[in-house]
Amino acid sequence: METGAFEIVDKGGAVQMQGMLSDGKLEGLLQIRQDGAPQAAMRFADGVQQGECVILHAPHRPSARLFFVDGQLDGPAEFYSLQGVTVRKTHYRRGLVHGLQQDFYADGTLFEETRYVRGLPDGLWRRFHTGGGLAERRSYSAGVMTGAPERFDERGRPVKG
Repeated sequence: METGAFEIVDKGGAVQMQGMLSDGKLEGLLQIRQDGAPQAAMRFADGVQQGECVILHAPHRPSARLFFVDGQLDGPAEFYSLQGVTVRKTHYRRGLVHGLQQDFYADGTLFEETRYVRGLPDGLWRRFHTGGGLAERRSYSAGVMTGAPERFDERGRPVKG
């Protein structure tokens, strides 16, 4: 089995991937680059992804920040636009969305939020107008919508139909 540092280079000789192997399995920090610029950094233990994983749009501009436990997403996760604005905050447990998930408009204001339990919407789902007012509200139980959605105009008045 292979043990030690490794690099994968492109035709021009630029390092595209760099990491360590232990008995043929990834171990420690794995870095991925494109045209010499960092694209991702993640950690492995005994060949299984563990801990923080950072994915970049460009050098020093994160696209996503994720956490892994035993190879599954587990913990907070954030996703960012090219401009660096947070576009989604969520939480995972054992590979499934679990907890509050929020999506944001390009200006950073809240667009939508939903509670999840083991990967299914459960509880209140809300969508907002660009001005911040409630646009729509739904209720879910174990992934099934309960009742009719409620819609509101920009001034908060109920919208029929």
